[in-house]
Amino acid sequence: MKTCAFITLGCKVNQYETQAIRESLAAKGFLETAPEQAADLYVINTCTVTSASDEKSRQYIKKVKRKNPGATVVVTGCYAEADTETIKKMEGVDYVITKAEEARLAEIVISGMTILPALDGMGKEESEKGFSGRKSVSGLTEAPIYNLKISYFTGHTRAFLKIEDGCDMYCSYCIIPFVRGGIKSRRPQDILEEAKRLIQNGYKEVILTGIHLGAYGRDTLGNHQLLDIITMLSTLSGLERIRLSSVEVNEMTSDLIDLAAHTKKVCPHFHIPLQSGDDFILKRMNRKYTASQYLEILDNIRSRIDLPSFTTDVIIGFPGEKDIHFENTVNLCKKAGFSRMHIFPFSAREGTPAAKMSDHCQPQIIKQRKKILEATASIFAFNYKKNFLNRRVDILVEAQRDHKTSKLCGYSEHYIKVLFDGPDMVKNTVVSVQIDEITPSVAIGTLQ
Repeated sequence: MKTCAFITLGCKVNQYETQAIRESLAAKGFLETAPEQAADLYVINTCTVTSASDEKSRQYIKKVKRKNPGATVVVTGCYAEADTETIKKMEGVDYVITKAEEARLAEIVISGMTILPALDGMGKEESEKGFSGRKSVSGLTEAPIYNLKISYFTGHTRAFLKIEDGCDMYCSYCIIPFVRGGIKSRRPQDILEEAKRLIQNGYKEVILTGIHLGAYGRDTLGNHQLLDIITMLSTLSGLERIRLSSVEVNEMTSDLIDLAAHTKKVCPHFHIPLQSGDDFILKRMNRKYTASQYLEILDNIRSRIDLPSFTTDVIIGFPGEKDIHFENTVNLCKKAGFSRMHIFPFSAREGTPAAKMSDHCQPQIIKQRKKILEATASIFAFNYKKNFLNRRVDILVEAQRDHKTSKLCGYSEHYIKVLFDGPDMVKNTVVSVQIDEITPSVAIGTLQ
């Protein structure tokens, strides 16, 4: 029996795609080991959202081969798609699998076409050339994205369910539309069948995931919409929660807000990327909204849903960002009252318009601004959690206890992490917990 290990960098979509590869290899008889252990095959699913992501991917490749010189190393993911030739030349990389071949990775391995060349007598010289998909597998020219399917999600109590790939926004800092291409929506029937498999395997919550989730159905000329998928999944027995991974603010339509407000299974938690709270910077980023429009949508949601949780992404130090622009971002964040913020220092990504802008911020200024916003974000998060003090909330209990306290832990519909005492038998069930205490990082409660 051959062993395999996985290293995944980047977003929820990458995690989904690794899971699909994991299941396909398991079906072919591979036994999974932890990444730090020795394995016959390593699959490194890379990210290329920033230059720093590229470097991190290269570091993992080198580390794996250094610790396991006899292992076969396969590199896939967005960085493999963006810069195939560079990765192929790296010492320690045996094969590069681009998106066109990702769905057939297990088949390629087992057949001995590439990853295990000894199986079909391939000569050493030929095998060392490596593999870069579009030229080598059945003449494929497009990624068969939705041949990727999952039925469980290793290490997760909540399952990601990918319904869309690709993006057409072309934000000036982002390379992903060039790597993954335009909008590609999954067939509703395929989504439904996958959701049913996940439910049958005990999952109570699915997180709808995509590169540009709010654009689902745009490529179907209006035949399908995100609203349709939510409505369809909400009828499934055994599925207790539907969570949206990320939706752009100008795609939080009135119909979508109404659906979320009147569909009990939809979590009142909305991750709505901000990136900047200043109109000048938003325009430079090629974002399609203004600061006031962003706040207006949040106010609209609040008017229809009780205590909605807003989480967001913010980029600090985008080219041209002056003190006044940063101050506008901080002030908008205060008005928004985010329950959680992901704050990223700007990192120039080669090949994007932002990388070519001349007025980049000094690293020390970016570092200072990041600290300021992080401190403010902590206050926002604490203040939001205080709304639930002495109230009962429903918690989906994680399969693993909190490693610091050994208490049971889980997340509420509003995406608040809660710790509490209780028996193991309630793991992977939804329980009622009274919130007794709020700390900066978590809430602490009593099982009811």
